[in-house]
Amino acid sequence: MSLTSSIVSQDIMKTLEVIADIFQEENIKICVKESGKGALIAGISSFIGGILGGKSGFLTGGIVGTIAAYSMSPDYKSFIEIIHDLDYEKQKKLFDAIKNSISSVDITDVVKFSIALATSQSLKEIVIKEAIKFVSNELNMQITRG
Repeated sequence: MSLTSSIVSQDIMKTLEVIADIFQEENIKICVKESGKGALIAGISSFIGGILGGKSGFLTGGIVGTIAAYSMSPDYKSFIEIIHDLDYEKQKKLFDAIKNSISSVDITDVVKFSIALATSQSLKEIVIKEAIKFVSNELNMQITRG
């Protein structure tokens, strides 16, 4: 990697870290596993319990299935953990998607970008929306807001 691309990479990471701070402030978490699997496990266990044991089997199957689903429940990661796990191309793609969504703001200057985000709720919402869209569509992860 050349010096120029290294500097660009550092600018991208700094900018994405600013966005990660917003995710932390807004208590937005990224689910790294499918939560539908847990629901499926609980449902199948209830169904099998109901077939095998009637009404009480239904209850027992539901409890066992719920416990099993809970033990396999999704792990959550912070946005910055997700960013650090991405390769450079994905990081650049996320950066470009956010940059294109807020073309009126120069996000290559991280300090100016941070100030703009701190002073503009609408800009913050645009950035959050674009980052969530990227994580959902490109990484197939689910988002939760606490």
